[in-house]
Amino acid sequence: MQENNQEKRAIRTVRRKKMQDLLAVLSFLLLLPYSCAVFCGARQEAAVETLGSVSDGKNEILWEKDNGIYRMPLEDFLVGALAASMPAEYREETLKAQAVILRSICMRKMQETGLLQKEDSGLECLEEAERQMLWGEDFAENEERFAGAVQDTEGIVLTWQNEIVKPPYFRLSAGKTRSGREIFGVENGDFSMDGNDMANSWCQSVECPYDLEAADFLQEKRVDKEEFTKKLAAENFFLPDGGAKLKLTRDSAGYVLFLECLDSRMEGEKFRKLFALPSASFSLREEAGEIILQTKGVGHGLGFDQYGADLLAADGKDYMELLHFFFTDLSLEKRSIIAE
Repeated sequence: MQENNQEKRAIRTVRRKKMQDLLAVLSFLLLLPYSCAVFCGARQEAAVETLGSVSDGKNEILWEKDNGIYRMPLEDFLVGALAASMPAEYREETLKAQAVILRSICMRKMQETGLLQKEDSGLECLEEAERQMLWGEDFAENEERFAGAVQDTEGIVLTWQNEIVKPPYFRLSAGKTRSGREIFGVENGDFSMDGNDMANSWCQSVECPYDLEAADFLQEKRVDKEEFTKKLAAENFFLPDGGAKLKLTRDSAGYVLFLECLDSRMEGEKFRKLFALPSASFSLREEAGEIILQTKGVGHGLGFDQYGADLLAADGKDYMELLHFFFTDLSLEKRSIIAE
């Protein structure tokens, strides 16, 4: 009798366990869609930052990426922009001067448009992972130096008549920087300085004799004559079959403002881009069926000469002196623009 009672209790226990397991399975199936939605929603929230109003009072850059639009504080953006625009071996004061230039460009744009999209800044920016790849084992040291240059100049911009300007910069001059008055005083529609309408007033020519000693000051490129002629013809610049001399009109710094041949004319900067030349300070000669293009300097030659500035920094000049050397009439001011 006792054995029968134990057997019945065992059967009831097994049935009750099966019922509990069945209810648990049913509950899981009923709650599965909700659980998936919560889980996926959490992952999406972690990956995508939605846009809202600016509430922390900081200037920010809006950066559109594959998984959403991100807000990046301007000063953080400037670290990556500085890394993209200047070699790591340059001195701290040169880095600081470049940081002021980049901040001025961004804050002038913010004045005009409010919240600034990264692509509208006109600046490249290396993210932290890209900086790690670029600098390798020197990442920690360089990160500290570049971030320090931005922090030490926080809020400081270049102004002209109380207005923030967009100061141009480049890598290496052809012996002297160019005059904004000369460039913008002639027809030069391909000179892409984007908004530097004031440059003809405050961007003056400065002698940089030590640039001539740079390793990449002189460069040479050879182009097949037939290819040379075809490339020009595609841009409606025609060289006659019988041959004709090209006339080069230069500014006082030696950069080509425009080329002419009979009825054809092309801006020097457009020619530079067409043949991927380091600068528009170039000369041409023909030799054995090739056009030899020899260039001086690297970059457009207008404004802040990074190489020349770094040589001045080596002589003990601080970043304010560097900026005043290349932008004599500009002022340094601390500004705060809150994008709305």
